[in-house]
Amino acid sequence: MALADGSWMVGDHLVADIGGERATGPRTIWVDQGTWPGHDHDADHAVTDVLQALEILHAER
Repeated sequence: MALADGSWMVGDHLVADIGGERATGPRTIWVDQGTWPGHDHDADHAVTDVLQALEILHAER
């Protein structure tokens, strides 16, 4: 699957949303709601709510 340059994945599931997308190319924002304590992540950004994710997306335009 080809993705457009500049694509993003915003998700709250560390494996399905972030891990899977890291393999396909878009940059990632993990909305960490405290459900994955002690797990490392390789998301480009980690936030605690969607408003913070929107701030990142707006800044990256």
